[in-house]
Amino acid sequence: IIMGPAWPLRGNLAAFDEKLAQDFMQASIQTKLYTFSLQYPNFLFPGKTQYSSDPAPKGLSIEVAMNSINPFNWIKVSKKVNKLNPEFLILRYWSPILCLPYFFIVLFLNKKIKVICLIDNWTNHEKIPFESILRKLLVNVCNSFISFSDNVGDQIKLSTNKKVLSLFHPINSNLPEIKNKQNAKEILDLDDSYYVSFIGLIRKYKGLDLLINSFKYLKNENIKLIIAGEFYDPIDKYLNQINKLGLKKKVIIENNFLESSKIRDYVCASDLIVQPYTRASQSGITPVAYFYDTPLVVSNINGLKEIIQRDKSGEVFNNTAKDLSIAILNSIKNDKQELYISNIRKAKIKYTWLRFIKELEKI
Repeated sequence: IIMGPAWPLRGNLAAFDEKLAQDFMQASIQTKLYTFSLQYPNFLFPGKTQYSSDPAPKGLSIEVAMNSINPFNWIKVSKKVNKLNPEFLILRYWSPILCLPYFFIVLFLNKKIKVICLIDNWTNHEKIPFESILRKLLVNVCNSFISFSDNVGDQIKLSTNKKVLSLFHPINSNLPEIKNKQNAKEILDLDDSYYVSFIGLIRKYKGLDLLINSFKYLKNENIKLIIAGEFYDPIDKYLNQINKLGLKKKVIIENNFLESSKIRDYVCASDLIVQPYTRASQSGITPVAYFYDTPLVVSNINGLKEIIQRDKSGEVFNNTAKDLSIAILNSIKNDKQELYISNIRKAKIKYTWLRFIKELEKI
């Protein structure tokens, strides 16, 4: 059983869990997904909707089962799992709000069921009260842990002596097929400028303000900035920043949750994807950029820089707007793009789903 977001919920976590289930089934491992009937109360959710507009994925067994704030539901879910009696239960963990429901679900399980925690973030990007105490509850009921990066794996090891397997974020092979740059620009009605893109949900820790500031050094260059994703941070402060810097004609904004086809169009139209984050565990955008052969510029922080430095797939900048502008120019103007694209194509073999599943089976 995989317990975590799945259809009808939207987003990268749901897509990943569904792909994981599909690959298990292709490996002849009978698999069922338990998704949330209530993931976040609406007043805690900063976006427009938690639900996908896509049809249900074919060939998957998905049960809408879990309520993250209802203790009676947790006991009910535990009974359901015991009735199925799986060999493994995989808990998808990314936020301390899950510690209590997961703790109580596992507490009442048959002890022969092995519980694996698949972890995106160990330390939450936004501070949550009693986070370390809540994580201890989770640690106590899990048998082993899997992270998507050495960075997160090392954090988990500080909290437990149980087995921790540090893997990687596989490249989703189910994404819409690649488009050439010119076609993607035509679809988006873009001119022939160079394009640098920030893709994904906009949160404070992701450093979008730093990226906007870097464009004051690029005013005279034929380079434009695309900001594409739903704002979970107030959009007005970014609009004011853009206006104060006189960048209105240099910046394109789409304030919407992006379906995979729209993400494809923006990434394929871009010369660079920039991740100016101030904190990171790892990134789900990096494998998307790899899938579409698009180089990256990332902050010099653990969780982002390792893969870029190892694969030589882009530039790492030193966390100032000036340094970021230099990294952008170096990538676009100094004939490095083809080198980065070539390196991405060579590196892809290391991040396949087949390899991820084989590593996962070792635990």
